Amino acid sequence: MLFATQFWANGCHMARKVSPMQNSMLRLLALVLFLTMPNALGQWLTQRVVLQPGWNAVHFEVSPEPGDCARVFAGQPVQSVWKWNRRFSTIQFTVDPNMLLPEDPDWLVWLPPSNPRSFLSRLGALQGNQAYLIKVAPNAAPFTLALKGRVILARQEWYPHGLNLVGFPVHTNHPPTFAEFFKFTPEVDTSKGYANELYSLDASGAGRRIVQPARDRIERGRAYWVGCARTPTDISALRITAGTGGRVDFGVLLTRQELIMKNTHPTDAFTVCMRQRASESPPPTGGFPELAGPAPLSYLAKNASNRWEWSNLADAGLSHTLAPGEQWRLWLGVRRRDLAPYVPQGTNGASYQSILEMTDGAESLLIRAPVEVRQPQAGRAVLTSTGDPGDAHHEDEGLWVGSVTLDQVNAPAYTDTNLVSTPAPLSFRLLMHVDGYGRPNLLQQVALAWDPTLTTAPHTNGTYALYADERALPLEATDVKRIDSVVFPIMAPVGLTGGLTNALAGTITNSFDDPTNPFLHRYHPMHDNKNWDFEPYPYAVETRTIVRKITLTFNPVTNNPANPYYGVDFKSGTYRETLSGLRFQPVLVQGLFSLQRISQINQLRGTTP
Repeated sequence: MLFATQFWANGCHMARKVSPMQNSMLRLLALVLFLTMPNALGQWLTQRVVLQPGWNAVHFEVSPEPGDCARVFAGQPVQSVWKWNRRFSTIQFTVDPNMLLPEDPDWLVWLPPSNPRSFLSRLGALQGNQAYLIKVAPNAAPFTLALKGRVILARQEWYPHGLNLVGFPVHTNHPPTFAEFFKFTPEVDTSKGYANELYSLDASGAGRRIVQPARDRIERGRAYWVGCARTPTDISALRITAGTGGRVDFGVLLTRQELIMKNTHPTDAFTVCMRQRASESPPPTGGFPELAGPAPLSYLAKNASNRWEWSNLADAGLSHTLAPGEQWRLWLGVRRRDLAPYVPQGTNGASYQSILEMTDGAESLLIRAPVEVRQPQAGRAVLTSTGDPGDAHHEDEGLWVGSVTLDQVNAPAYTDTNLVSTPAPLSFRLLMHVDGYGRPNLLQQVALAWDPTLTTAPHTNGTYALYADERALPLEATDVKRIDSVVFPIMAPVGLTGGLTNALAGTITNSFDDPTNPFLHRYHPMHDNKNWDFEPYPYAVETRTIVRKITLTFNPVTNNPANPYYGVDFKSGTYRETLSGLRFQPVLVQGLFSLQRISQINQLRGTTP
């Protein structure tokens, strides 16, 4: 396992802590490239905001698409939209909104085209996790604004010594009171009565002080003015940390991602409940990936035997009770083999998307995190001048390293169907490489190295490469790591027939004059295969040619359906080998094998030993 780590080239019983798997430079680089792709963020949800005549203080929890104000408010009786501009002031609400002027540098404003002063608009697009003041025509009827947007993890930017216009991730089933929500937030004092720095906005634009925080409940989607002595450490009693950029993004390579949930209460226990829900379809315009289906997720936990095992994250979800201040590190895995086949209808590609909803046991809080999975894009099937696949890709491509344990053999007088157990098992290493076309090869040795001479696009400054023979390594190569298997002769890669979903078969021939032939002894006159003049015989006289027919039969995925690695980065099954030439009758051995993919480099160089 240590070598594999170094060599890597590309519901109420949950685990408390899992040591993270180390990733290699190539895999990290691939992830970075993926995360910087435009429009990579998906997971869609429609937020419905009820707007009343007059002033409305609202909080957008999704990032609307399209987000430009002109399209969002087209045909609606909206007279103006305001957002505090923190570049100029840390005090968000110091005046009656009726006194706001479009020229005020402390606020960004959008005015409809019908307004003669619309040329002063500086608010272009609406954003998620932001609060806005929206003024609706006084004579208009109440209406609901349906905003389809991208789900983003709840967060807030607080500024001390002033009032913050903010919204909160509360649940609509049992929303908490202000006193309950800020119970363990010393930065926000709700015990001052008429001196509380808590305000709601009424339709006339007047700020109403919340003098009974133990009675008044927080409304989801509504914004409030909240004063704080200093910046609060957490937005709520439940702190969620998700993957990269606040989302559980598996990209095109990753199988496992971490989700951290912490109870910020210093004295009270807290039950976290999590469930997976479906994502809505993305907007038809905007260049977003199509919804290919949900992300099939599993989670890692200890079973009744106190052993780690993967379980499906069912629709019912799971829950876990956290002690005061306790942190729950949950490993989520995506079962890529269960991704439903999907052919994109347009040119924006597709991704598998879901939404994770985390609540407390009382359903007073609700925090959402987006989940996204992409399939590798199959490139053009192109062979380079070296015979390596260029832009071709296969789901099983890369280097697979594992082991074989033989524990059965046929007796000399028995047929191959009469296997007996060996006194002790024999274990050895197994190496296999699969290229971009899905063609598997059995290897005796392989080397990974940084090759600065490989400067063709996109690797203009070199890249890591795999070599079947370390003698083919250029002198400039660095960071060289080698792995081999001593039970196979020094040989060129041996092509295997079949598929990794069923069985593979191949033949290894150990020639009578091969230096690794066990019958060939260099200094023994009866086993050197030479005549009395010490001239080599051109055929087998004192030695024998050994033929090894190998079959790898893979276990079906149903043997371990919840493990996200099985069938994707991990495979196992039955190893069977028939050896001819050792005795009159063939020798048959059998056992179990396992293979772990430790690199996704699909080109194998230096294939001539």
